[in-house]
Amino acid sequence: MRKQVFTFSLLSILVSFSYAQTDVDALRYSTPGVQGTARNVALGNTMGTIGADISSISTNPAGIAKFSSTEFTLSPAISINKSTSTYLDNSTKDSKVKFQLANIGVVVVSRYANSSTNKKWNGLKFGVAVNRLANFNSNYFFSGYNSKNSLLNNYYEKLNDRDYITDSTDAADNYPFDASIAYQLGLISIDSLGNTYTATNNGNMQQEFRIQKSGGINELAIGFASSYKEKIMVGASIGIPIVNYTERIRLEEKDVRDSAYDLNSFLNETYLKTRGVGFNLKLGIIGMPISNLRLSLAFQTPGILFMKDAYQTHMEADYASQSVIYTGDSPDGASKYKYVQPWKMTAGAGYIHKYGLVAVEYELSDASNSKIKIGLNDANAKLYENYVNNLIKEKYGIFHTIKAGVEFKYDPIRIRGGIQYRTSPFKNTSAPTGINTASLTFSAGIGYRGKHFFADLAYVQTNFKELYVPYQLNTEAWKPVPAATLSTKKPSIIVTVGYKL
Repeated sequence: MRKQVFTFSLLSILVSFSYAQTDVDALRYSTPGVQGTARNVALGNTMGTIGADISSISTNPAGIAKFSSTEFTLSPAISINKSTSTYLDNSTKDSKVKFQLANIGVVVVSRYANSSTNKKWNGLKFGVAVNRLANFNSNYFFSGYNSKNSLLNNYYEKLNDRDYITDSTDAADNYPFDASIAYQLGLISIDSLGNTYTATNNGNMQQEFRIQKSGGINELAIGFASSYKEKIMVGASIGIPIVNYTERIRLEEKDVRDSAYDLNSFLNETYLKTRGVGFNLKLGIIGMPISNLRLSLAFQTPGILFMKDAYQTHMEADYASQSVIYTGDSPDGASKYKYVQPWKMTAGAGYIHKYGLVAVEYELSDASNSKIKIGLNDANAKLYENYVNNLIKEKYGIFHTIKAGVEFKYDPIRIRGGIQYRTSPFKNTSAPTGINTASLTFSAGIGYRGKHFFADLAYVQTNFKELYVPYQLNTEAWKPVPAATLSTKKPSIIVTVGYKL
């Protein structure tokens, strides 16, 4: 049986300002990578240099100048996200399968574009596509016995700050999304002398975490391109990224060794839903100084995302002396803000032969140029905005991506392979210890090219690691907070079907 003991009123939001944006959110949106068509994926995302692929409208829009006829593409995909989590020397596995759309698009070529050899400019090519930029779908589960600390120790430190918490009303209202809920449920208590206590024995609890993430970033890209004397291709596109991210983090702490007085267990569950839309501009050029050789250069301006967050917290407390489970919920949190994505520069080279092609690209970006702008004329909001942006500058820096792809041609069949390596976006002084936060993506595929119809199949897998620290503590006696190592493998299968007029 459950008993609802309270729900915070909206008035409590006016007492305590709470913001969901963190430097971790900034990193999530600063390192996307284009997925697009199966051919682009199989070739290591290098079609921005080769051209004549609709994916290039999101990387190097000059590539659509190479189209000689109007073309439609559709690319459904299956993503299988596998995770291995290690926490307090225990390893567990989880997985998630998701159907998604990697690409849909069309390039329109004027019937006059290739009609005259006397024209210096070979017509204007127009393209519009939706390309997948990021896949957030993943599940993690991990557990272990924590003899050092508890989430309640974090709440203890907040409620033990006598500059901010002076009475029981402050304790019940000033942290409506975490510590105040715990106080209302009796998980944190303050006696008449001002002493603060936790319901646990400062840890000594079995902790079980479940993290569920879903969503991604899709970009609607609209671009134009043309070629000059069949030697230089130039193009530009407007990108409209659409963000969809949902996160649920569930922590349950259980007294499995009878170390806490009266408390059997408590549960803390947070929910975050982020939706956003924005814009950026991409400019690109591809030069063909000699036959079959292509050199490319593209630049993406810093992007602006207009974001909206919705967030909540739910808690439960199970006491041995009670016949009911006590529950508490935060108010419905909401915030609007702007996020500035960092710039991106890409340079590449490719060589096309009658038996196939080879291409390499180098991509440069700087995660420290990310910014969050809350946009409120409020002192607390300004302080928090500066705090997060300073964290971004301190922790993140320049990162590099190296991509390569090869295609073998035996008409009408194509065999492809590719690889991408992205260095860590962390500065050396801030990088997590004990793990390599670079990511590796490898891919392979096969394709069929007919006169009008074509079809491609690609397999791609990205491997990366990250650290998850569930809460922060300042009291030395309770440190360190154990961190979970999250190892992720994201294999995907992408199918592209297309038709050329």
